[in-house]
Order: sequence, then structure tokens, then C-alpha cells
Amino acid sequence: MPGLDYNTLVVLVGTVALGIAAGVTGSLALLRRRSLLADALAHATLPGVCLAYLWTGERSLPVLLCGALLSGLLGVVIVSWLPRVTRIRTDAAIGLVLGVFFGIGIALSGHIQRTVTDASQAGLDSLLLGRTAGMLFNDTVAIGVASLAVIGVVFFLRKEFLISCFDPGFGEVEGWPVLALDLLQLFLLAVTVVLALPAVGVVLTAAMLVIPAVSARLWVDRFGILMILAAIIGGATGGLGTLLSARFESLPAGPVIVLVSSSLFIISLLCAPRRGVIARALRSRSRTLNRETRRLLALLLEAKSRGKNTVPHSHLLGRERSVRRRSLDSAIARGWVQLDGDGISLTEGGHQRALRGRRALQLWHAYLEDAASIDRDLVDLDEEQIEKILPAEKVLELERLLSSRTEGGDG
Repeated sequence: MPGLDYNTLVVLVGTVALGIAAGVTGSLALLRRRSLLADALAHATLPGVCLAYLWTGERSLPVLLCGALLSGLLGVVIVSWLPRVTRIRTDAAIGLVLGVFFGIGIALSGHIQRTVTDASQAGLDSLLLGRTAGMLFNDTVAIGVASLAVIGVVFFLRKEFLISCFDPGFGEVEGWPVLALDLLQLFLLAVTVVLALPAVGVVLTAAMLVIPAVSARLWVDRFGILMILAAIIGGATGGLGTLLSARFESLPAGPVIVLVSSSLFIISLLCAPRRGVIARALRSRSRTLNRETRRLLALLLEAKSRGKNTVPHSHLLGRERSVRRRSLDSAIARGWVQLDGDGISLTEGGHQRALRGRRALQLWHAYLEDAASIDRDLVDLDEEQIEKILPAEKVLELERLLSSRTEGGDG
């Protein structure tokens, strides 16, 4: 890649591979509602790092990561075990493991700093806060191979993981090893957390796993597409964060990767077509406008039934009627309402639309009362939605019911 020195290229490959693996495993954690577990697992790795250094006296990254993996797995086991044998809830168990293990790790790290003269070179600081620029070629190869292995396992067992995430009861009935799949997910999550330690450190690892998955979830609903999109976001943020850190030498790569990921999350939160803030605000505005327009047509239809074809503006746009100017403009633009001097009247199309809306609401209220046993004031739908929900045979049945009520009232 032109313009990049050797060290930057090595780090770039490692962070992209790590970001892809984090996006994939983070998606599984998100769907199983284990996002906080990733944070607890990351903090639970610190005692393992310190003990591995004290036990071996080696500064080798693989040795330290093996200690981190064992310590993290122990934390996961405790989180799973405590709610089963005590009255402690899972969230409390996660908080307990996070605080206790991280406290033990800080105590051991302080002991090493006091007793070892070159403790700053022991690799502990880089795993605590992340030191992406210090990754060597062998470290990148190990991280890349392990990340590819994690990704391969997840995509090879994606159907099994789909069942274990959404319907484990069905999997048990079908004879699938649901417990083994669950343990495998936890193991893959632990491996990914350990791999992320050299890049972003204990403190920021959870963000690297959770944010790409949450960002992807705002855009898609399907399981497979979610993992693919989360992997793309994770890899992109890892690569872009590394390039920005290389461009601006004063910025450490780990925090920049998390900041880039957070920026993509904010964009997703705002711009996602279904769950984004902007889209939801537009849908809410549209529903409110349709409801106000429907109310305007109903008021004009009621006045017309009493012989008043034209209604003054002041009778409709007052506060007590809850009809706004924008609903009147919308009805005029759709050809349902026309202005007659200082008054408002229904057009022929508006009259038919008002009749359709009133009839649909009558059918819906009858359905809620007689079929669903729900109070009519609990649901307020447009006539298009009502006509889509009610099947044709149900509409005929309700039509007969309303006709009998009308005849009984006339009698």
C-alpha cells in the first residue's frame, strides 16, 4: 500500500482483522444480551496478565495473552455460576466480577511496579491502556490467524448460533447441543477480548466489541446480514483509526479506533432508515399529520350531516378542536378540502374519504369490542392500516353486526 511504512502496514492488517472478529463476536453478544459481559471479561483479564508475568518472568505477548485468556474464562465461569447457586442476579454477578477482578489486577500491577525495576517494559501498561503502534509482525500474524479462526467458526456454525440466540428451547427439543454452543460463544467472546487487549487495552475493549454490533443492528434485522455488516464496520473502524493515528502521531491508535467507531454509531443512530432518530421523527410527524387531517375531515363530515356544508375557520382551527393549520394545508393539497371565503368545505373526494375513514373506524371499534375485547380508545389507526389488518370475511361479519345494531337502534 503506497504511502505507508512497514510498521503502519503491519498494525493496519492486525487492527482490520481484529475489528472484523470483534464485529462478528460482538453481534452474538448483543443478540444474547451479553454486551456488559464483554466489559467484565475484559477487566477480568488483568489479573491473568499480571500472574502470567510473575509466574514466568517473560514479557512475551503470547504468554501474557494466555494468562489473560485463563483469567477471563474464570471470570465468565463465575458470572455463569453465581446466579445458579445464589440469589444474585446476572447483572450483579457481572458487576461483582468486573470490580473484584480488576481490583486484584490493579493490586498485582502495583506490586510488579514496586518490585521489578523494568516493569514498565513488562507489557502490562500496553495491555491495560493499549499500545497498537507497538505491535510487531509476529503479534500481527498471531492476532490475524486467531481472528480468522474465530470468524471461521462463527460463520461455519451460524445456523446453530442462530437457534441458540433466538430459540434455545427449540434447539433442545431437536437434540442440538445448546449448552455446548452457548459455552462456545462465551469462549469465542473471551478469545476476541484477549486479542483486542494489545490494540485498545482493558479499558476500551468492550467498546470495540459492542459498538460495531449496535451500529449494524440499527440498519438491519436479519442475523446473517447483521454479522456481515458488523464485521464490515469493525474492520473499517480498525483500519480508519489506525490510518488516522499514523497521520497524526500524537493520537494513540486504540482510542482513535473507538472514537471512529463511536462516530459511525452516531451516524447510524441518526440516519438508519427504520430505527434512526430522524426516520422515527419523520414517521411520528407523518402519523400526527394524518391523524389531524382525519380529524378535520371527520369534523367537516359531521357538520355536513347537520346541513352545514361550509364551516368557518374559527370553528375548526381553534385550540379546543386540536386542528392545526398544517392539517388544513395537507387536506387542501390532497384535494379533500376547499376554501369558500372564510369557510372550509369538503370536496367530493374529501367527502368519500371521510366516509371511508368513519366506516373503517366503526368496523375497527366493533372488532375491538366483540372480537378482541379491547377498549376502543386504546388503539388509533388510519383507515389504510385497519383495512390491511382486518381480513375480508371479518369485514363482512362486522358489516352485518353494525347493520343489525343500526336497525335495532332505529327500531
